[in-house]
Amino acid sequence: MAEIACAYHGDRAALAYCSGCGKPLCNQCVVRMTAGNYCESCANTPDHRPAVRAVGRSRLLLWIGLAVLALGGYIITRLL
Repeated sequence: MAEIACAYHGDRAALAYCSGCGKPLCNQCVVRMTAGNYCESCANTPDHRPAVRAVGRSRLLLWIGLAVLALGGYIITRLL
């Protein structure tokens, strides 16, 4: 059975998983906290979860796309 490699050091075996994002971590990368094991980036966030980028623009484009599809479907059903 193959060992799981560290997400940051591919030549090292993982010994833990980040409780925030799930990345496999080697002994050098794991940050042990009372709430669990974390990678450096999750350990430095207030809620110990990966940072989430703003989705404002992509959400707007999603709604525009859905509106165009709905309008197109309405027009096609009226023509048939």
